[in-house]
Amino acid sequence: MYNYIIIILKKHFPIFYKFLKLIKNKFFYENQFTKKRNNKIHYLINSLNKESFFEYRKKEFFKNKDKKSDFGILEINNSCNINCVMCDTKSSTRPKKLMDLELCEKSIKEMKAAGVRSVILHTIGDPLANAKLKDYLKILRKYQLQAGISTNGLMLEKHIDTLIEYFDICSNIRFSIDGVKKETYEKIIFGGNFEKLIENINLAKKKLKNVGYEFMIDLVITKDNFNELGQFVVFFKDYVNNPHKNMHFNFMNSLSPNNDYFLKNNLVKKHTHENFYCNFAAHLTPYVLVDGRVSACCRDYDGSLVVDNIYKNRLSDMYLSNGFKKLQQFHINENIDKINTYDLCKSCYVVDNRIADIWSNIISLILYKYPENNSEFYQNIFNELLYIVNTKPTENFNYFIKKYSLNKN
Repeated sequence: MYNYIIIILKKHFPIFYKFLKLIKNKFFYENQFTKKRNNKIHYLINSLNKESFFEYRKKEFFKNKDKKSDFGILEINNSCNINCVMCDTKSSTRPKKLMDLELCEKSIKEMKAAGVRSVILHTIGDPLANAKLKDYLKILRKYQLQAGISTNGLMLEKHIDTLIEYFDICSNIRFSIDGVKKETYEKIIFGGNFEKLIENINLAKKKLKNVGYEFMIDLVITKDNFNELGQFVVFFKDYVNNPHKNMHFNFMNSLSPNNDYFLKNNLVKKHTHENFYCNFAAHLTPYVLVDGRVSACCRDYDGSLVVDNIYKNRLSDMYLSNGFKKLQQFHINENIDKINTYDLCKSCYVVDNRIADIWSNIISLILYKYPENNSEFYQNIFNELLYIVNTKPTENFNYFIKKYSLNKN
């Protein structure tokens, strides 16, 4: 019912929908923003003081074990127009193709029956690299499922009319932008064109933001772009509503099967660990690949983490499939040798998510508390916070919060 009402509002009463969203953000979201962020930070600091990364991950694993996901991922294409150095999508050995429309409809129908409320059109590929995007959105509209798009934005102009037409189904776009200077951006986003990016996000701001689209801008932090983060905030914050909510600065994980760039450019090596008690093995978030196979992991470059097939079994039952339960049991048994039989798991490293979450929450509080400062101010914040992360985080996070009055509205 909720999705149905949202679709009706966005399609027939877009101005009223924008007004309601504004009210929701102002009175329901922002009123609790500081309190919720601080509560989360203090919970995570206490965890850092009391338990190891492994103990924390194990506890979270069993807390989330076999929880049903309310979102699904639909790989409508597994091709990308660029090759980011931390993703290295070109190294994927799975055959490049578009998802068959009948398979798309079957997947969406099963996702809805399984309780999925929203669908993300992204795994390895960029959905805007798919010339048939409109056909997939049409199927989503038929089943009244909301969709989100994650994109590099370089092909947005090809789909601008489609995105306007299907605003009722897809009203959120996440732009992955990993540099504010042309030379940095094009070094990280291999094959990208900075001028084209700016042209397209300006087009999005002009054509889509006025319709009611909400944009998010995400950056993956590396040694190559860290010293530009302050400039990044100042340059890109005007493209999003509520930068404290919709700008994200994430530590890099070993997404690509080839870890060379990650190992060389990871800024928080002290807090980087092998990914045991992986969240993807705790509960199955359905990643429906272009050919109908279902993977347990967004990092499945070669199909080795496929656990079932939507042509053979119901999506709602796949968390009980032999393929998924085998992977899950290896983690429960702490059988490292068995986990490492999956090559992608063997090479998977993550930053302690407590550190990553504290970092993200503090940056959000800074952007909320200090929305109009200059690039030097923001860069000093990033510098100081990274120093704390890499020295004595449990002792100095609270000092930092008090110093910048982040515990007060």
